[in-house]
Amino acid sequence: MTGFTVVVTEPIHGAGIELLEDRGVDVVSLAPGSDIEDLRRIVPDADALITRGSIKVTREIMASSPRLKAVGVHGIGCDHVDLSAARELGKVVLNTPTALTETVAEMALALMLSMTRRVVSADKALRAGEWSRKYGDLRGIEIMGKTVGIIGLGKIGAATARRLKSFEVKLLYFSRTRRPEVEAELGIEWRGLDDLLAESDIITLHVPYSPETHHLISTARFEAMKDGAYLVNTARGRVIDQEAMIDALRSGKLAAAALDVFEVEPLDTGSPLTSMDNVILTPHLGASSQEAMRRMATQVAKGVLRVLEGGRPDHPVVI
Repeated sequence: MTGFTVVVTEPIHGAGIELLEDRGVDVVSLAPGSDIEDLRRIVPDADALITRGSIKVTREIMASSPRLKAVGVHGIGCDHVDLSAARELGKVVLNTPTALTETVAEMALALMLSMTRRVVSADKALRAGEWSRKYGDLRGIEIMGKTVGIIGLGKIGAATARRLKSFEVKLLYFSRTRRPEVEAELGIEWRGLDDLLAESDIITLHVPYSPETHHLISTARFEAMKDGAYLVNTARGRVIDQEAMIDALRSGKLAAAALDVFEVEPLDTGSPLTSMDNVILTPHLGASSQEAMRRMATQVAKGVLRVLEGGRPDHPVVI
C-alpha cells in the first residue's frame, strides 16, 4: 500500500499508527495543539484523515484535497465533520462505535458516584484541613433505591443501564426508538421525556448531537425535573443549554451536575461552572481509558485501510 498518506490530526494510540505504517502508509501526525490552519496546509497531500474532533473537518478542508478518500473518526461523534459536504464530494466517513461503549459507561457511573457521594469536594476539604466538614455538607446520597432516567438507550446507554442494575435502582429511559429486548433484559421502563424528567432522581445523557438534540435539555426541561435532581452528561455538551443549567444549579433545582462535555470545548476557565462546588468537571475523558484508546486507534486505522484498498469500512457514516 505504498504511496498513501494518512494525516492524523490529534494524537492517537501508537497501535493505530503502527498498523498503518506496517502496511506501508506514510503517517503524518500534526503536533498537539494544531489548528485548522495547520490542517489546511497539509491536507492537499492526504489520502485520508484520522480525526478526534478538536479540528473541524469542513467542506473547504475536504474539497482542497482531490486525493482525499476517507475521514476516519476516532470515536463516535461526527458533529465536527461536515457530513453533507462529504456526501456531495464523495468522501467516505467512518467511525468506531463499538470501541468505547464500556469505557464511557464506566465513566458515567464514576461521575454519578463521585457526584452523589461528594467525592471531589471531600478530597478538596481534606487537603485543606477541613476534616469536620464530614459532619455537614459532605454528606451525600445513596444511589440504591433511586430512580435513574437514561436519555438515549443506544450501546452506551444500555451498557450504563446494565451497570446500574446492580445498584437496585428503578431504571427509566427515553429514546425515540423503543428497545423491547433491553426492556425485557433489564426491567427498564420507557417514558416520554418530560415524564422521565419528572420521575427521575438522577438523569444521565447518552444521545448523539444533532439538530434534533440541540438544547434537548433546556429551561423548560429543567423546570420539568424533580427539585434537587442530579445530572450526568458524558454525551455532547450542546445537548444541554449550558446557561439554563447554570441557572438550575444556582437555584437548587439541580442538586448537582457531573459534566464531561460542554457547549464550547475546551471549557473557558472563567465559566461560572468552574467555581461551583456542586459541579464535577472533567475534560471530555469519557473514552480516555488505555484499553479504549487502543481499540479506537486500531479500528479507525483498519477502517481507513479498507477504504484505501477500495473496500467498505465496517462502520460507515457516509459511504
